[in-house]
Amino acid sequence: MCGIWALFGSDDCLSVQCLSAMKIAHRGPDAFRFENVNGYTNCCFGFHRLAVVDPLFGMQPIRVKKYPYLWLCYNGEIYNHKKMQQHFEFEYQTKVDGEIILHLYDKGGIEQTICMLDGVFAFVLLDTANKKVFLGRDTYGVRPLFKAMTEDGFLAVCSEAK
Repeated sequence: MCGIWALFGSDDCLSVQCLSAMKIAHRGPDAFRFENVNGYTNCCFGFHRLAVVDPLFGMQPIRVKKYPYLWLCYNGEIYNHKKMQQHFEFEYQTKVDGEIILHLYDKGGIEQTICMLDGVFAFVLLDTANKKVFLGRDTYGVRPLFKAMTEDGFLAVCSEAK
């Protein structure tokens, strides 16, 4: 279990709002990270990590050199990630199963990506090239994902409704 948290389009001070990310610290006791998105004001990711796989490269948001415009915060397990990696001959930069989301998205878009994933997961994917944010989770919501959106475009995403 990890904790993912993201804010997009906030006019309030991000440093004050980032304190709310600490409310999910129990979801990932091994490491914690905040990251602002380069070139985007009022956009921030937070991640509380429970290290299960790839302790060196498993920190998030996940970014790989091949897709510098993609940012992924992810919690879960993708059961078929190795099968997909071999089938499409994707070259992984990490050992994190969620990296498959970046490769599938680049190959076929978000709808194809979601249809191909088998597992329990929740994620926030930011595509800075196309200025789009995507939220996804498994069909049954085994890995929860909550969102709040205001009329003026502020979006908050979190693993728990805090």
